[in-house]
Parts: sequence; C-alpha cells; structure tokens
Amino acid sequence: MKNFKLTYLFILSLSFLAISCSDDDSDSGTVVNNVMEIAGEEFDIAFAGLENYGENSDGSYDWDVYLLGDGITINNSTPVGQGATIYLDLNTNNADGLAAGTYTYANERAPFTWIYADACTSFNTSNFNCASGPLVSSEGTVVISGSGTNTTIQVNLLDNSGASITASYTGGLIPL
Repeated sequence: MKNFKLTYLFILSLSFLAISCSDDDSDSGTVVNNVMEIAGEEFDIAFAGLENYGENSDGSYDWDVYLLGDGITINNSTPVGQGATIYLDLNTNNADGLAAGTYTYANERAPFTWIYADACTSFNTSNFNCASGPLVSSEGTVVISGSGTNTTIQVNLLDNSGASITASYTGGLIPL
C-alpha cells in the first residue's frame, strides 16, 4: 500500500508539473516591440496610419505612413491628441498599398523612395504644431515587409543635424 501511495503521489506531481510547464504563449515566442526613438528618447507606438495620395506623375504611388505614440488616438480615421510621431512620405509601385522593400531618400518621387520624413516628440494634432521642434530627415532607409495585420516597418533615419530617428513596428495600418 505504501508503494501505491508513493506511486500515486509521483504521478500526481508529474501531472501538475506537466500542466504548469505547458506552453501558454499564443504568439509562438514572437515578441513585438512597437517603439520609436527620436533623438535618444524612446516612445511606444500606439497606432500606425496609412494615407493614400494616389498616383504620381512618374507612375509611382504616394502612400504616407504615420507612426503615432501614446497620447494620440484615431477617431473616425483622424489622429487626435498629443504625442510623439514619425511621418514618412513613401512612394511605391503598388496602387493597392505599400509594397515590401527598402525605401531610400530621393529628391523626386519614384518607386521605393521617400521624399520627406520628420519626427516630433510632442506633436499636437489639433493645431498641427510640434512643440519640441520637428526633426526633418533626408538620410536613411525605411524597410517594409509583410502585409495586412503583419506589416513590419523598420525606420533608420538621421535628421539634418545628425540626430537619430528609428522605429520598429509590426501590426496593421489604419486608413487615414
């Protein structure tokens, strides 16, 4: 009888151990850190927006991306509030949205280029004012991969004074 109790306790202990060690991560180990860093300050990205400006004269398509920090929400496709932002004026070869690839700076619009990018640590959407002063970039890359709700955006820019503007975002893009 003593062996039966020990065996029973051993099996019961293994059962609890197996249950407590089960994989309860639904994302299969993928950690998504939606963050942006503007001149050394780090901010969480709350939302990412996408605005379609249509076809350009060269046949490329103008898609603007907004990475919006905490404090800014989306209300009826309009950003509302105050917080950190990164704005990217991207041009692609796709009329239906961003195409995967590496976008580099150019003075004129063409597929897989960006012609304007800026960042602000304290942007007020009601008066379109950057209280901290905008950081405008003309150097670096924006890498787009994936699509839909699994779009990944990697930003690695320098503003015109040499300050770093970086971001890493994975998720969907809200139409603006």
